[in-house]
Amino acid sequence: MINNPVNSGGVSMFYSILLSIHILAGSAALIAAIIAAGLKTANLSHHWHRISGLVFVAGMLLVFVTAVVMTMLKPNLFLLLIAIFSVYLALTGWRMARNRRGDPGVVDWLLQGAMLLSALMMLGLGALQLFNGMGQGITLLVFAGLSLWFSLSGLRTLREGGFRGGERIANHAGMMLGGTIATITAVLVVNVSLEPAFILWLAPTVLITPLIIWWKYRLLSGVRVRGM
Repeated sequence: MINNPVNSGGVSMFYSILLSIHILAGSAALIAAIIAAGLKTANLSHHWHRISGLVFVAGMLLVFVTAVVMTMLKPNLFLLLIAIFSVYLALTGWRMARNRRGDPGVVDWLLQGAMLLSALMMLGLGALQLFNGMGQGITLLVFAGLSLWFSLSGLRTLREGGFRGGERIANHAGMMLGGTIATITAVLVVNVSLEPAFILWLAPTVLITPLIIWWKYRLLSGVRVRGM
C-alpha cells in the first residue's frame, strides 16, 4: 500500500498537537501537586488544597487520554503502561479523599482491576525487554512490582470493607504524592539526557518513596503530621 503524504502529514500534525497538550497537562498537574502539598504542609486553606488537588487529577486524566490517543497513532506500549500507572495513582488518591465513608464502589474495583492487569503486562514486557538486552526492562519490572503491590493491597482492602479513618487519609496522601513522583519523572526524562535511561526513570521513586512511607507510617501510628 502506498502511503498518502497528505494523510501522513495530517497524522503527524495531530500527533504534535496531542503531544503539546500532553506536556501542558503534565506541567499543570505538577504545579498543582506542588501547590496542594505546600498548602497542607503549611497548614493553609483546605479549600484551595482541594481545588489544586482537583486540577492535579484533571491534568493527570488529560495526560492519560492524550497518551492513549498517541499510542493509537504511534504504538508505544511502554508509554501506555506508564500512563495507566500514573493516572491510577491520581484517581485512587482522589477517590480516597472524596469517599469519606470508605465504602467500596464500582469505580474502586475497576481501578484496582485495571492496575492489576497493567502490572501483569508490565511484568511480561519488562521481562521480554530485559531478555533482549534493553535497559528499560528494568524500569518496567520495578513499576510492575509497585503496581502489583498497590493493586493486590487495594483489592484486599476493598474485600475487607474499604479504606477508613487514618488509613484512608494516609493512603490518600501516599497515592497523590505517588502521582506527583510520576509527573516529576516525566519532566526529568523529557528534559535530561542520561544513560542508562532507567536511572532517570527510577531516581524520583527511589529518592522520594522512603519519605512517603515515613509519612504514612506516622499517620497510621496516630501521629498528626503537620498539615494533615
